[in-house]
Amino acid sequence: MNQFVAILITVFFLGLIIYFTVTHKLKDRYAFLWLVTAAAGVLAAACIPLLNRFALWIGIAYMPTFVFLVTIIFILALLVRQTISLSKQADKIKTLTQEFAVMEKRLLELVRKTEGREPL
Repeated sequence: MNQFVAILITVFFLGLIIYFTVTHKLKDRYAFLWLVTAAAGVLAAACIPLLNRFALWIGIAYMPTFVFLVTIIFILALLVRQTISLSKQADKIKTLTQEFAVMEKRLLELVRKTEGREPL
């Protein structure tokens, strides 16, 4: 029964990811990562007895501890990836702001030069 509930929840999550991808609420850049994550969740839910054996094999007596460990590592990796992406975006915004300021200055100089001339 627990395995059925786990499969049901992970299939629902997979359906949400597919829905968000189809409606373009989730960009393609991130959709693949979340689709793989949801599929891995469905697979893990379907293979709970194998996860129990694997956890025991690596020395973890309580399988949910193993699942939480893997989940925490995944979340940390995702946070690092998002932080890197955010840093790149901040650099791009800074560069665009600087370029805009230079273009605005040039435009003002051009307007001042043309104000002194008579129209053609």
